[in-house]
Amino acid sequence: MAKYVLTYTPDGEVKKELTYKGETFSYTMIPDEFGKTGDNKCFDIQVSKKFPDEPDEVIEALENISFADEDEIEECLTILTDYED
Repeated sequence: MAKYVLTYTPDGEVKKELTYKGETFSYTMIPDEFGKTGDNKCFDIQVSKKFPDEPDEVIEALENISFADEDEIEECLTILTDYED
């Protein structure tokens, strides 16, 4: 089952963590003079590197999950979970 976790810290960092196909992918948004910058690539790039043959529907869900509202996140997780089997 796909899982998405957000962790907010008092110093303004936002850690985003995704578990997909038994692997954990993460990046942290760190405050800087431009707003916030990620310390790693987004989920779609990380997963594509690990699993290069993922279908477009999975990549689209990965692109959207970090910026989606609660309902859209649940929809993305459903798509990802369906492709895990």
